[in-house]
Amino acid sequence: MPSPETSYWYWLGDGMIGNIGGTDYLQIIFHEWHKFGPGLWDFEINRLVVATFSLSDLTHPIAIDPIPSDSNTQWGAGLLPASMSGDGYTYIYGVDDSAVNKKMRIARVAGSDLSQTDQWQYLNTDQQAWMRGETEATDALSGIANEYSVTPWHGDFALVSQDTTEAFSARIRVWSGCDPYGPFAFWVDHDQVYYTPEAGPYGTYGEEGKAFTYNAHVHPTLASGDTWTLSYNVNSFDSRVSHDGAHYRAPASTNPGSCPSGWSNPAHCGRVRPSRCRAPRA
Repeated sequence: MPSPETSYWYWLGDGMIGNIGGTDYLQIIFHEWHKFGPGLWDFEINRLVVATFSLSDLTHPIAIDPIPSDSNTQWGAGLLPASMSGDGYTYIYGVDDSAVNKKMRIARVAGSDLSQTDQWQYLNTDQQAWMRGETEATDALSGIANEYSVTPWHGDFALVSQDTTEAFSARIRVWSGCDPYGPFAFWVDHDQVYYTPEAGPYGTYGEEGKAFTYNAHVHPTLASGDTWTLSYNVNSFDSRVSHDGAHYRAPASTNPGSCPSGWSNPAHCGRVRPSRCRAPRA
């Protein structure tokens, strides 16, 4: 989707096939960012939208609907379609962004049309209820990343995310919950799925410790039997602009990995099921 102005650009959130009036469309959550200065981190989020595309023409959206975000939550960190949630709702996961220890927030909408943003409901963990106001959403978990995934797993739901309890962590973790909205918990000392090798001063990227990894998540549509595929991003603190970009190229610029969906074996997901699994009020 083209950027609206030269100092603005769109960053893709998660996407899914939505159904509107019996017809399938591709729906993607976009984050519009603004570069306001010359510094490496001189950018800020401007707005969030749902873009709806015809499956016969992905060049331009047929509709762009704004997403409320007065709470500064970045919605679209992950999606769980109604076809996978088991309760008829599509779940929209968000993040309350910060340098470390980012917070998870959860919204949902009945059916599979993300563009009905006025029908979204927001989880308030303090009141154990679904609220109509976007600013009423509260933190559901801490330590997740700007992108993550929630996937059905052995009757429960597995949350996979890069660890953000420390800045630029290379650790990818797993939590489990009874429902798409949690509560999510982990099995101590058995929650690490993978440790990305590229990052840090001893990393494999070959950039003198300038590489970092982020935004790991599972791709359930690429599952094969009892094996899931996960991906993560590799980036660099080197912001130089050269004529050929040679300093950005490396053999491991992308590194999808596979991990068995029974990775915490012999513990079944149910073994780490939180003790309080009551549904929030609608």
